[in-house]
Amino acid sequence: MTRTAALLPPIGPVPPLTIPPTADVRLPSGLRVVAVRYPSIPMAELRLAIPLDAASSHTGAVHELLAATLLHGTPRRSRHTITDELAVSGAALAASRTSRWLGLTGSGPAAALPTLLAVLADSLTSAAHADDAVHAARDRARRQIATTRRQPQVIASEALLDQLYGDLPRMQDVPRGDAIAAVGPDDVRHAHRTVVRPDNAFLVLVGDLAPEAAVAEAARALQPWRALSPGLDPGTAPQLPVLRRPGTAWVHRPGAVQSQIRLVRPAIGRDHPDFAALTLANIVFGGYFSSRLVADVRERRGLAYRCEAAFRDHLDQLVISLEADTATASAPETLRRIHAQLRLMAEQPPSAAEVEAARRYVTGMTALATSSQQAWAGSLLMSLTLGQEPDRIAHFLDALTRVTVEDVAAAAARFYDPADYHGIVLGDTAHLTDTDPSL
Repeated sequence: MTRTAALLPPIGPVPPLTIPPTADVRLPSGLRVVAVRYPSIPMAELRLAIPLDAASSHTGAVHELLAATLLHGTPRRSRHTITDELAVSGAALAASRTSRWLGLTGSGPAAALPTLLAVLADSLTSAAHADDAVHAARDRARRQIATTRRQPQVIASEALLDQLYGDLPRMQDVPRGDAIAAVGPDDVRHAHRTVVRPDNAFLVLVGDLAPEAAVAEAARALQPWRALSPGLDPGTAPQLPVLRRPGTAWVHRPGAVQSQIRLVRPAIGRDHPDFAALTLANIVFGGYFSSRLVADVRERRGLAYRCEAAFRDHLDQLVISLEADTATASAPETLRRIHAQLRLMAEQPPSAAEVEAARRYVTGMTALATSSQQAWAGSLLMSLTLGQEPDRIAHFLDALTRVTVEDVAAAAARFYDPADYHGIVLGDTAHLTDTDPSL
């Protein structure tokens, strides 16, 4: 018997995203608390972000150990007490650090939210950062950093930043081993007093909760958390990185069998009216598996293991970032093909079919970003730390529906000129005969 394949139903219009019930309050301490009711399961998610300013490599290393020891005990709770208290309630709490944010991530049953907030408040106000805890964390960090700094992605990222901006510790996510080795317990305790402060920090609570009640609970628990010293002068931190060396540089990495291509150019901000059009143009160019860049460089020619175009934040400057990982011998041709595809974006602007496919991809990925409590919490915190409002996701989806093919073509012509992209090719240049940066 012959089976007839069932026809898939046509994809209908994407329904508008409805923001769940939300409470958004700035407390007297300056902490902004956003609580969202999303009762898909009887759990709750907690996210806290505290701004950092790593003005030097030493400061960045201190912040690394600050995060590593923040939950290692207070005068009222030992490290084991914290672990046991959270475990009994089925909750978990962890601290981490990037170059610009100190983050705490918590989760557990909704009924455990008071416990999470109590442990969080105690650690924020009274973390001991004991000598032995800092010394142990320093030893662990040195071993981990030694491994991390051997990774090609980390080496390429730092080489790119050095080429574009010179030494800029404010963008250094992985501290240097020698800087970590120089950090002492007093440095960490002093950093806690100066940077672990509620003003300009964000707390996000998402889950099976009543938003107003959750904000009130957070306000009570965190009432003792106050700034203990004057904050950093906002004028001391550069808001935009200064491009120091334009063009594409070939950076020698002896013995490397792979090469990393990293190119960037400044973009418009996420709040710009044309950002939705630029988003779709970037998806068409290199933002997903069916993009032009992936189809040409990876699938058709087999030049790269990985290639993509994405948005990155360089301090307060949003950039379009082009990345490709390739065999060293293929690096010059890969770079040529990237430049060729950039030129084609203006000469052959995205078609209606390409724009529609990109639109559906972005709306689908946005739906995934709001498909669970964890996803909602992460998306909301990201919006807040990027200077956006909690309802940005809904407004962005609405803007995507209004973008025309002509809007995307205009963005493609404006932002994909190869002459505007600067960066590096990292690899063993001794094995290359064609390393002309003007390719």
